[in-house]
Amino acid sequence: MHKPWAVLAPLAAAAAILGVSALTACGSSTAPSAPSFDEARHLDTLAQQAAAAGEFDRFRLLEYPVAILAHGVSPESVTVTVDGVQHTFEVAAAELVGTTAGKTPTANDSVFVVVAWQGSDVSQLVYTVVDVQADLIDVALLQDTAATASLTTESVGASLGHSAGACITLQLAEPSNLISAKCTKATVSSAFDLTFVGDSLFPNTHFVLASQSVPAVRLLLSASNGGQDVIPAVVPRP
Repeated sequence: MHKPWAVLAPLAAAAAILGVSALTACGSSTAPSAPSFDEARHLDTLAQQAAAAGEFDRFRLLEYPVAILAHGVSPESVTVTVDGVQHTFEVAAAELVGTTAGKTPTANDSVFVVVAWQGSDVSQLVYTVVDVQADLIDVALLQDTAATASLTTESVGASLGHSAGACITLQLAEPSNLISAKCTKATVSSAFDLTFVGDSLFPNTHFVLASQSVPAVRLLLSASNGGQDVIPAVVPRP
């Protein structure tokens, strides 16, 4: 079973407590623009509305697509099969790379965050964190404001396709490990087959994303912001 993603979640919680404001473009009125920035601003607005309403799960999970889109990644419209019926979702990914401490930090462990969401109001969102051994570290299904991480079946995969080129970044008003990290454009091959446990409101729900390449970013979390501690903490070595 997946391990709890216990490191990045508190960052979102702290942001909610501090009342993080909406996304702002870095620099002056001539700041760079990208199509993904409009969607990043929109999802950030939804996240702030969730934070104001005390909907922590919705706020936390929206922070991941916001961070990915804020690095200039335009999500891909893909087919996700939900209980045997094909639906269109937006999907994007990030590789989070930890670094060693010291004068010459080098890349260490990494994990892949893959997020698929549906609707301009994000009525459904599937979030996965997968390590390089294709182990599921964290997972959640967000339906409106309710989130669950309980599964009856799970199968996931993620790997880096390629990574090259600098990112044009839309900065958050408050510092963030994910926004301030060194970024390169990337693609990630990803797939999931997940059955989430239902409750009195929602039945068991089966989501399938067929293996494919999705737009992504590779984020090097520097030693100066604790990045060297992020990955080993959630992916302990044998």
